[in-house]
Amino acid sequence: MAEIELLQKLGLEQQEAKAYLTLLGLGESTAAKIAERAGIGRVHMYQIMSRLIDKGLASYIVKNNVKYFSAAGPETLLKDLQQKEHDLQKILPELIVRQSKAAPETKVEVYRGREGINTILKMILKDAKPYFLFGGAQEACSIFQLENRLFVKRAEKLKIKGKILARKKDSFFIGKNEDYRLITKQLISSTTQMLWGDKTAIFVWSEPYYAILIDNEQVAKSNLSTFGYLWNIGEMPSKSDKKNRALKL
Repeated sequence: MAEIELLQKLGLEQQEAKAYLTLLGLGESTAAKIAERAGIGRVHMYQIMSRLIDKGLASYIVKNNVKYFSAAGPETLLKDLQQKEHDLQKILPELIVRQSKAAPETKVEVYRGREGINTILKMILKDAKPYFLFGGAQEACSIFQLENRLFVKRAEKLKIKGKILARKKDSFFIGKNEDYRLITKQLISSTTQMLWGDKTAIFVWSEPYYAILIDNEQVAKSNLSTFGYLWNIGEMPSKSDKKNRALKL
């Protein structure tokens, strides 16, 4: 019956819904009569009626030592819903605050091939936030020389600042918008990490080339902390080194 399903959605168990609907039709009745009409075992009917009474949907009187049950009017269900809505409205602001404080789900995406790498570079330009690169500077500037030249020029035009951590013997170029430090090869690898905003991209420079994008604030903060430590212990380049690495137009 549709009525039973609806009452179940409102929080009643199936047998409670059957008993309540039966009692509405019968009027004042004994547990035995309700059980017979509803097709529910008499042994369980007193427990069911007790639960309906607790929910405000039934009551009883005693006549000659026999309990006679009556159903509360259907409007009681509406009043109950209205009360629940009222109670929810009172705590809703707190629930929203709790949700906003919940740790966001980490989003991970994998990009493949040159086009995939290019998608990440375009994303950095679109987000227009300072970027931090460490590891694999030589690989990035040689394998993806054209793409990185275009990226650096566009970043310059958009005035997006960049910082690079590279191995001392790496061969790489820099733009006017970029600064860099040199550190020993033992501290970084040929795999490249780029950080910006809440995002971290890990580039793998072996064919067919992959980029793994991680969108998570805590991961980005942790990686940026590592970058900051290495930056502080890195070697500042000389003016001549900067001049030699400057991207030629």
